[in-house]
Amino acid sequence: MKRNESQISVSSMRTFILLVIISGMLLLNGCYSIRISNVNGVPEPDPMNMENGFYRNKEVHVIDTTVNLSVLENQVLVLETCPSGFHSLEYKASLGGVLLSGITFGKVRKIKVKYVCLKEDN
Repeated sequence: MKRNESQISVSSMRTFILLVIISGMLLLNGCYSIRISNVNGVPEPDPMNMENGFYRNKEVHVIDTTVNLSVLENQVLVLETCPSGFHSLEYKASLGGVLLSGITFGKVRKIKVKYVCLKEDN
């Protein structure tokens, strides 16, 4: 009878570990975003973009990278891809990115930025 009890406890321990791993993976996918938008500007059109929501029919540029803080300490990061300005800018942070920043004491940051340029005047 002791063998069955130990088998049950091993089985329940495996189930518990599996649940912890799955919940941890779900938590790392959670994120928040901040969007700044120009209400008076006209966005650069992209008729092929059929994404639902805010970015529909807009040409979207995405920056998804990891940067070291030492690169940005004495420098400014300038995006020169929009000569006429930005229509909208969205910054996303995930729990995984926050944990990476915490583990490295803020030296490494995961950045995901979506932006739409203003339509150029002809």
